[in-house]
Amino acid sequence: MPTRTLFITNFYPPASQGGYEQWCQEVAEELRRRGHDVIVLTSRHKRQELSAIEPDWIQRNLHLEMDFASFRNGIQFFTHRKQREKENLACIQQLIRDFSPNFVVVWGMWNLSRSIPAVAEKSMPGRVVYYMGDYWPTLPTQYQHYWEAPARNGLTSLPKRILGPIALQMLTKEKVPSLEFSHILFPTTFMYEEFKRNGVKLNQTKVIYGAVDTNLYRTQNGKSLSKFADGKLSLLYVGRLTPEKGVHTAIEALRLLIEQHGPNVAKLTIAGTGEADYETELHHLVRQKNLEKSVTFIGAQPKEAMPSIYHQADIFLFTSIWQEPFGRVLVEAMASGILVIGTATGGASDILTDHENALVFAPNNAVDLAEKITYLMDKPQLRQKLTKAGYRTAFEKFDIQRMTTEIETYLQSIVEG
Repeated sequence: MPTRTLFITNFYPPASQGGYEQWCQEVAEELRRRGHDVIVLTSRHKRQELSAIEPDWIQRNLHLEMDFASFRNGIQFFTHRKQREKENLACIQQLIRDFSPNFVVVWGMWNLSRSIPAVAEKSMPGRVVYYMGDYWPTLPTQYQHYWEAPARNGLTSLPKRILGPIALQMLTKEKVPSLEFSHILFPTTFMYEEFKRNGVKLNQTKVIYGAVDTNLYRTQNGKSLSKFADGKLSLLYVGRLTPEKGVHTAIEALRLLIEQHGPNVAKLTIAGTGEADYETELHHLVRQKNLEKSVTFIGAQPKEAMPSIYHQADIFLFTSIWQEPFGRVLVEAMASGILVIGTATGGASDILTDHENALVFAPNNAVDLAEKITYLMDKPQLRQKLTKAGYRTAFEKFDIQRMTTEIETYLQSIVEG
């Protein structure tokens, strides 16, 4: 039965931050292909930079709580914050009246006011579904974080010291909207358990694993294109370049491999961008370890280029230190027929099973990572076993068609119920 779904999300491709927003796009587009009516309401983030004319079912009208890296945020807290929130709520209420959705799916909410899902719950009781792929219900609001955090430079230090206590007092007096969370879908069992542990009120819940369009990464007959036995071992990291992602661990492990096996043992490709200070730190680490000829930074790559980049690698390194909600790049690598060595942090533990479909190493431990890579060098049968098992894991458990079907079925059960 065709339904009408209103997605609300903080970011939406191409103005996105990562894999969480790509899920929203992939699920929304697949539901439309299946005959459902969909509207995506998202923020104005980078709206002026989009060159292509978008279809009218994508509406970029919401104000974020705070602009990115703007000196105006402190001033806008006092001058524009309430007006922006009022415009957001009016936009949602008008859209619900005009579109008459069967349900609202709340996707990403970081840096959006919690009054947004609150007004959706009030307008459509029992018909709001959350796909909870990050920790936003357990985090402070962006403005609370902004005023509590120390100033990053001298220009904002004095104004922040003066205005911060006033702003925090205002926030303390404001009532935080209470959310019902009638329906919550989690991308991993880890996220479900984490929300329980943090005391978030849970009503009807279901784990619907996150996914990727695995067909984009498929290799012929599921066989790895590995060149493991020839030339340098090709290592690959893909993702944001931030400290909690642990990219430095891969560089340090490469240095250990070269010390043990010589300069021609391996090379490392790093795809992604992130925090400027951390990127500078990574480049400095490469120079410090004399790895300029063995490490290549290729920056952020378009989605269309990623299958080729994965297929050129022998081993994918997942070096995350923090509790990842999921681990989208793990599935992309497995679907590409690449052997994976990673940390089973957070939701990645739902994907990686040590010595079954991957090898697992201790977070932030370059010695352990280097040992795991060395361990695989003379074990072709184990490499083949892990690669094939990873390939099956991606296609059988984490494919976007499966994810969309399960969300579609859950939403329809709400209508029927």
